Amino acid sequence: MGIHFSGEYAVHHGDCITHMATLPDACMDFSVFSPPFPALYSYTSSPADIGNSENLKHEAKLHLSFFYKQIARLIKPGRAMVVHVMQIPRMKRSGEAGLFDFRGLNIKLGERAGLVYEYDWLVRKNPQAQAIRTKSRELQFSGLESDRSKQRGTLGDYLIKFRAPGDNATPINSPDQVSRNAWIDWAECCWMDIRETDTLNVSEGRGVDDVKHICPLQLSVIDRLVRLYSNPGELVFSPFTGIGSEGYVSVKLGRRFYGCELKDEYYAAAIKNLERAQGERSAASDALLFAGGAA
Repeated sequence: MGIHFSGEYAVHHGDCITHMATLPDACMDFSVFSPPFPALYSYTSSPADIGNSENLKHEAKLHLSFFYKQIARLIKPGRAMVVHVMQIPRMKRSGEAGLFDFRGLNIKLGERAGLVYEYDWLVRKNPQAQAIRTKSRELQFSGLESDRSKQRGTLGDYLIKFRAPGDNATPINSPDQVSRNAWIDWAECCWMDIRETDTLNVSEGRGVDDVKHICPLQLSVIDRLVRLYSNPGELVFSPFTGIGSEGYVSVKLGRRFYGCELKDEYYAAAIKNLERAQGERSAASDALLFAGGAA
């Protein structure tokens, strides 16, 4: 365990909640991440892993409340944080039914920690792909043709936008980052054009004991959010770095990145992907310089 520093990024290998407590106030310009989805995905065997909490009303809520208290302290005044979540099916093996409002829980805990809830985008998901992946009877044809009383639509992704209270000292207004035409599309309440397979290679972070799939955030989603809510050269934070998706995009867009990751396999994959991002950005800069010289 420790911190890996290299050029434009740093990643802490360990629990993010305890590590965030060691960081100074108001040190992050922007944060984007997917928190572990309790009872839905298996990440590590560590008791510090929120994903191992099947009691959504108590244990998971307690872990997340500690988390939000720490991260709210790190965001600079007036700056944004975007949390990627989805609603969680209740555990049938525990005799429960329906959905748990994980989106609502994150909003409530963020507000309780002092953050301002401002908005959330809905990101479209493919119902056929989700039915195959999750084996959800609520989406399958078998349920449709036998008894439709329990049928529901696909579970979309939510991008919850919080803002730290106070005035933003450095306006985010770089004109080359978000065009007017791009904003016309991005300001829609539902992002319909996100390709679900637009992710980093998930096999790089899979451990030998993994029994559930990895679900990294799409690179195009991260790209939009980083362009919207940070300036080039600023520091982007992901407390649940995973295989490094947020860092990969941030570094390629000319930002600095700081992350935390508990799982060994994810941490190793994140370092690999961040190194690749630095190499690709450097190659792109060299190509631009060469083109300018040739002109």
